[in-house]
Amino acid sequence: MIAAASRRTVERSDVVTVVGVGLAGAVGATLRWLVGEPLRSASPVVDAFPWPTFVVNVVGCLLIGLVSVRLPEQHRMRPILVTGLLGGFTTMSAFAVELNDLADASRNGVVAIYLVATLAVGAGAVLLGEILGNGLRSHGTGGS
Repeated sequence: MIAAASRRTVERSDVVTVVGVGLAGAVGATLRWLVGEPLRSASPVVDAFPWPTFVVNVVGCLLIGLVSVRLPEQHRMRPILVTGLLGGFTTMSAFAVELNDLADASRNGVVAIYLVATLAVGAGAVLLGEILGNGLRSHGTGGS
């Protein structure tokens, strides 16, 4: 039954989307590294708090909120931008590893702050991105 469901015909647009998501993901991951590395080397407190991952994830959340409002779900660029580019830019896995590393080092206060701040500020950034996206839309710069 599962094998039969997975045998659907792949349309050309599906292939373009899959390739686009993959390429955009590579670009997003590269951008994450390009943004994170200078933050890591420039910040004297990077050992105290994982600022590079926090900043990248918050900026990514803001942009995901903006793009989600500007491009309807059916828009062919949405998966490429949201799942590919911004999914590659943001990083749940680094966030989880950093939480574990902090917990292993018995830095429970930083663990709590990092966890709550990432979730709260990230959700707030998505909301702000949506507000900004709707504001752009209401000023006649529709994004279809």
